[in-house]
Parts: sequence; C-alpha cells; structure tokens
Amino acid sequence: WPVPPPSPSLLSPPGALAGTAGMDAEQKTVFAFVIFLLVFLVMLMVRCFRILLDPYSRMPASSWTDHKEGLERGQFDYALV
Repeated sequence: WPVPPPSPSLLSPPGALAGTAGMDAEQKTVFAFVIFLLVFLVMLMVRCFRILLDPYSRMPASSWTDHKEGLERGQFDYALV
C-alpha cells in the first residue's frame, strides 16, 4: 500500500506553524535579543573581513617613529610608557 506523506503538523512541534503569534512576552524578548545578537555578529564579521581584505586602509599615514619627543631613533628608555 502506498503510504501518504506525513502532514507538517506531525513533523513540527506544537506552535511552530503559528510563528510568533503564540509566543508569550518572555519568548518574544528572547527572540528579539537573539535577532539583535545575530545582527551584531554579522556586523562584526563584515568589519573583520573588510580589515582582512585591506588592512592598511585604517592605519594613519604617520608612524610612531615620527613622534620621538626628543629621543633619538633606537633609544627607548621606557618612552612608550
């Protein structure tokens, strides 16, 4: 005998077909927080990939050796403290 395919209500947990309509306030808060975290993660990933693709675009034109403040080059003596 041919077996009919199972209906979607048998495969999914109860309340899954209703979407966000059956959620209480706590579940909606957690859902919004998770969405916020995912958006934040995507923003960080985009920023990291942009830095990896062009790492020198964010650096200033001058280097730390331009601002010696009286010290000669190669003479550190805790100048970076």
